[in-house]
Amino acid sequence: MERLHVVRRQGERVEALAHSRYGMRARLRGVQRPGWCWCWCWLQSRFLLLGVAAAPEGPGTRVAFTGGVRLPTHAALIPLGVRREGSRSVQRLTAML
Repeated sequence: MERLHVVRRQGERVEALAHSRYGMRARLRGVQRPGWCWCWCWLQSRFLLLGVAAAPEGPGTRVAFTGGVRLPTHAALIPLGVRREGSRSVQRLTAML
């Protein structure tokens, strides 16, 4: 996933469009919820799944994420490229801060 753009937010419900560097697109739908001292977001489309959580930790913030490819005929999530893309995402986020 190269870009993710939130197109609608209504209460806890979120809808976003994801674009890959190879031209594939997905419409993700899910929820974003605050917690006692953390917040999280879970989005999924027919073929993709994305989960992100954040919580304050000392002077900073701890961020966790997961994602992968869903195959409609299988119960399992296939984490293709999650580690590589996750590392890139953390580097970009760190550079922005």
